[in-house]
Amino acid sequence: MRTQGKAGTAGVLPGQLLRFLVVGGAATGAHYVVALIAAMALNLYIANLLGYLTAVAISYFGHQRYSFQLAPEAVSHRAQLPRFVLASLSGLALSYLILALMRNLVGAPDWLSLAAAVGLVPVYTFLVNKYCVFRAGADAPR
Repeated sequence: MRTQGKAGTAGVLPGQLLRFLVVGGAATGAHYVVALIAAMALNLYIANLLGYLTAVAISYFGHQRYSFQLAPEAVSHRAQLPRFVLASLSGLALSYLILALMRNLVGAPDWLSLAAAVGLVPVYTFLVNKYCVFRAGADAPR
């Protein structure tokens, strides 16, 4: 069960989207910086994985508590974490697909390939998190 956040905006798309952008911006920035730095010493795909793992930690707790404003009693790691991991892994697969397409088909440089991946995947993850991972009423404690 979800509770309304401040000003009753927890269930309103514009409020969720704005909060998602704040958390997503922090996660995306961390992903990009970690991956870019790691790419100086490691393979691009390994570097992207390190950036992704950093972003996942920021995203899970940030989206659960801030973006979708779940009350503490509505938090169910047992229900939400597996869905989040699945959503994140599908996002990771999408990011690798984007990297491969940008690099191999377009011939884009690494910095642009990374920017495309970390710029497009958050759109997908917002929709999945809103409608599948942290959806209203799905995680009421039993």
